[in-house]
Parts: sequence; C-alpha cells; structure tokens
Amino acid sequence: MLSDAEVACIHANVVRILAEVGMQIESSDLLTVLADFGLPVDLSRERVRFPEQTVERFLAEAEPYDWEAHRPWVSASAGVYHSTFQNPQTFELEPWTEEKLAFYFTLARLLPGVGSAVLLGSRLTTEPVLDALYERYYCWKLGAREGGSINLNETCPYLHELYEVRAAQLGSDIRDVFRATVYLVPALRLGRNEAYQVQYFRERGLRVGIGDMYALGATAPVTIAGGVALNIAEQLALGILDWAWFGVKQLRLGGSLSVMDLKTMIYPYGRPEMAVANMMTAQMARFYRAGFSGHAALSDAKTPTAESGFQKALTALPTLLACGGLAIDAGLLSIDEICSPIQLVFDAEFASALSHIARTYEVTDESIGFDTIAEAGPGGQYLDKDHTVAYMKTEHWEPTLWSREMVSSWAESGRTADVDRAREVVRRVRATAGAEPPRLTDEEEREIMRVIAHAGRRQG
Repeated sequence: MLSDAEVACIHANVVRILAEVGMQIESSDLLTVLADFGLPVDLSRERVRFPEQTVERFLAEAEPYDWEAHRPWVSASAGVYHSTFQNPQTFELEPWTEEKLAFYFTLARLLPGVGSAVLLGSRLTTEPVLDALYERYYCWKLGAREGGSINLNETCPYLHELYEVRAAQLGSDIRDVFRATVYLVPALRLGRNEAYQVQYFRERGLRVGIGDMYALGATAPVTIAGGVALNIAEQLALGILDWAWFGVKQLRLGGSLSVMDLKTMIYPYGRPEMAVANMMTAQMARFYRAGFSGHAALSDAKTPTAESGFQKALTALPTLLACGGLAIDAGLLSIDEICSPIQLVFDAEFASALSHIARTYEVTDESIGFDTIAEAGPGGQYLDKDHTVAYMKTEHWEPTLWSREMVSSWAESGRTADVDRAREVVRRVRATAGAEPPRLTDEEEREIMRVIAHAGRRQG
C-alpha cells in the first residue's frame, strides 16, 4: 500500500503527534506515575507528552514481533455486544433472554470455524451498576468470554470482589482471570471515568486494557493517511503507558478505522476505507516490528443478505492477505446492533473457507506427485490414483452450507437456498441447546450471586 517515502512520512508525523500533542489523561495519580517515569507532564492541563527519544527507545526495547516466523491464521467468535436477538425464522428483532443467550453461545461453540462466544454487558438487566457484574455471571454460567466492560466507577469494588471469588473457585491467581477494558472515545484522551477505573485496578495489581475506535472525519482526520497516523500514535502512546504503569514493553498495533457517514452521521463497518486502513497499518506494523490485527468482516446490513456477505468479504479478504491474520466477530449485523443466528452460521462457513486460504500448503516432490502425473499421462485422469486418496481430504475444503450440486440436482432435491440450510442448522442446535451440563456448580453460583446482590443493595 505504501512506498518507503510514505512509510517515512507517516512515521515522522506519528513522532510529531506524540512529542508535540501528547495525550490527555484525566487522573493526577496516573500522571504522577508518568512524571516519575521521566515523561514531560503538565498537571494543570492533564497532559503528557512523549519525546522522540522515549518513543525510539520504546521501539528499540519492545519485544519485537517475528514476521518471518508468522503463520497465517483465521479465528472467529460470536460477539454479543449492545445488540438485540434476531429471530432466525422471521428476522424480527427480539429482546434477549437467558434461554436465547444459552442457545446462541451453544450454536457458536458447535459451529466449525467459530467455536466460542464473547459477551459485553449482560443484555438482561436494567441496573447500570450491575451490568458489568451480570456480564461475568452469564459468561461463566453459559460458557462465553467476558468482553470486559466496567462502565461505572461504582462498579469497581464489586467487580474486584467478584474476580477474587472466581479466582478462588478456579484455584487461580486473580491476575490470570481478570478481564477488563476501557475505551478512548475521542482521540488521545483517557477520560476521567476511564482513568479512574485504570488506576483503581492498577493499585490492586491488575491491568485494564485500553482500546480505541476512530471515525474518519469526526474523531480523526477525514483522510485515511491522517487517521492511520493518529491511530498509530495513540497505539504507541498506549504501549508506553503500559511500560510506565505496568512494566510491560510490548507493541501490538490494532485498528478500527472507518468513516463517519457525513450524510447520516453513523459509523459504518461495511466500507472499503476500513480495509485500506488495515492494509496501511499492517505495513506500518512490519516497519515497527509489531504485530497487528484489524477490525474486519463486519456489516451494516440488517438481515443476512448479499449486502452482508459482500461487506464482510470486502474487509475480511484484504485484511487477511495484508495482515496474515483475521479475527471475525461472527453473527453480527447493523454495526453490532443485531445478533443473527442465521448470519452466525453463514460466518462460520466463511471463516472455514478463509482458514483454508490461510493454511500452509505442502509443496514437495511428494505433494506435486510427478510419478502420478507420469502414470496418468496425456489425457489421463486422477480419480482412481493413490495420490488422490492420500491428499483429497486435507487439500480440498469441504463446504457444509454452500451449494455443491448442479441445478438439475438442486431442483430435484427441493430447491433449498443457503438460508434454508442455515435455518436447519439453527433448528437442530436449538433443539438440543438445553442439554449441556451447567458450567457453574450450585455453590459457585451462590457465591457469585451473593456479590451481585450485595452490590444491588449498596447501590439501591
């Protein structure tokens, strides 16, 4: 995507942003740690800057990512964020219930190519202070990963207590089970609440992740190059903050850059700019010897249609090819507003096919099979050859949803479409979703609910 001169231009501007603009961190405690670390801090403006020599030292000393040893990968997980459930039969939107969550997580686990789910917020409580606590409860009970929400400062003590309980149940150190993330909404600013939450858990030896998302033309420059430079500057700043606050010297770039639709003022996911930004940032990651993963394979469509398929492919394929890796939030539609079981089945098939692209293929004399080619000779065929039998199941991808018959056979077998086959998968899983054993013992569940009930009483 970028020439050497363009890479140098982006890097030079990244360095200027860090040194001259810096980052606003609305916590005197966190800023004091940074000042003691040796960074220029202006407590009155709540601003820290990152001099060029600090940036270069961090880049030199951070654990490098070995791109030469990189092996392509594709992973997928069913994301349940601030979204509603889409009925797989009618495509109507419905509120979540515990039964629907259990079914959706089970469907994700059973689909080859997906295998797991992640929940952000509980979806089943109207009490804001309890939302992050119920997120953990439902994840641990129903078998999903925590998205890591904190939301309110008042939740912090109860969240810490909840993880102490869970660590004891698992016989683990709390640092190994703790999961929490806050987000920078405007660029280069860790707001007061998010800073409080980072510091609260930092004082207790726990590390809160910090993420970001940019809207080109709103929270970042309208140009892709400007957004990429600002995003990389912020990622480097976050890496230096981890170094100062937690002693971690590791740089991994991430990217979630899309446009602000200046007609409707939404932040769409199914746009080509997201793919271009990922490709640019992946190239810069190699320049910095950093790993990279970019937001991709998402859609603005409201139902599983050609629009959702094209949009997901539009960002998934370039990101996989440029980054050598792709993480898919499966099942999501309408910019994360909708969780669709049908789309989840579609995305599982897509992830499986992409994994086949990303796999390492054997290129040897044996795999080429010269002796078999010579045996078949001009005009020969390979259906009855031992070489075919030896390689057919590993070399060729086997679809489970996509059409694999000619039109006459398809017409004779009922003219089923992909959505019909997906609905059948959903029906089979839903019929058995309640058969899984509980993931929490009765005693474990009582302990977790005791913490949540205590938080509810204290917060009224």
